[in-house]
Amino acid sequence: MSERPGEAGVRGAGSEPPEGAKAGGPVTGLSHVAIAVADADAVAAAFVSALGAVRGPEQLLDGGALRIVFLDVGTVTLELLEPQSPDHTVAKFLAARGPGLHHVSLEVADLDATLARAREAGVRLLDETPRAGSHGTRIAFLHPKSLGGVLVELCEDPRG
Repeated sequence: MSERPGEAGVRGAGSEPPEGAKAGGPVTGLSHVAIAVADADAVAAAFVSALGAVRGPEQLLDGGALRIVFLDVGTVTLELLEPQSPDHTVAKFLAARGPGLHHVSLEVADLDATLARAREAGVRLLDETPRAGSHGTRIAFLHPKSLGGVLVELCEDPRG
């Protein structure tokens, strides 16, 4: 990797974060990456055959309006979001943008405190209060316009 004079290089895997980055940071890791799809079975089959993904369980959320197929790809969990209703927000996302990255989910230890911190920092919240997520988690979304165009989900697993 080349660097311009006076500029630090991009941190690589295993390198230490900048000084102070660990202190007080509410994010504990990557929970998952979610992909909006029209046919979760076809996309799952492609990930399994091409990349050796392991297909996990499925779950229906939002009163059956959203089907989620879980895939483990190495150390990363993917959620394939397949709307079951044309009125679901993921169906509207697909109609407007087509299939692709829907959101990145970050694990946090204390969702309420993290939402308060984000609000204080001027980040627009899509969910003012946490709601139920998959596998018994509590989740809340942050507006993509506040975070570089990426929809970010904060995810707290009350089971630890």
